[in-house]
Amino acid sequence: MKNIHLLGKKIIADRSEVIFSYKPDENFLDYFTPMSGHWEYKDGAIIGTEPGNFGGILFSKEYYEDNVMLSFTVSAVPPATRDLNAVFCAKWDEEKDYLGESYVCGLNGWYEHKSGLERNLGYGKGSNLYSTTSLYKYTPGTEVRMSCGAIDGHSFMVVDGVLVSEMIDPNPISGGHVGFSAYCTKLRITDIEVRKIFYEDFPQEYEPEF
Repeated sequence: MKNIHLLGKKIIADRSEVIFSYKPDENFLDYFTPMSGHWEYKDGAIIGTEPGNFGGILFSKEYYEDNVMLSFTVSAVPPATRDLNAVFCAKWDEEKDYLGESYVCGLNGWYEHKSGLERNLGYGKGSNLYSTTSLYKYTPGTEVRMSCGAIDGHSFMVVDGVLVSEMIDPNPISGGHVGFSAYCTKLRITDIEVRKIFYEDFPQEYEPEF
């Protein structure tokens, strides 16, 4: 993994401690809890399926108080084409029995093949903060390596080593689960890793060009 340059911050990869590393097997329920949708192990991967217009959610059993980064390899399973999503700093709304306050990142989603980040407020509340782009094009069925996380509300998503989106939340979410969201799609997930983020301030300024 390479260092990740964000606005004013640099994540130092080799100083960001790996605190969870997992290649899926039949015992994936020892580490993850299906909250909605259908989740199973098959041929070296976790498969998540949700045909309805909402998110099938798989949460880590671990609740992370620190700033963490989730990395994983994922693809849509044809004929599914959309929404390669993950969640972090995530809570579950027991009353509504649905994803509560959390950050969501995704590729090929938001109904118009967009990629980016949002702050989810919970069931029926929608989101009040987005950072999306239509410039990143995901090819359905192909595997990509995604990394996502937040540093005190400064969230980011990296795909195949390229920063696709970042977003600064003025009212940051603190702590939570990490996991995956199959939103009206079918996903195949392998090679899961969680790191405790180590970063340095990264002052940025221009030198005169002329």
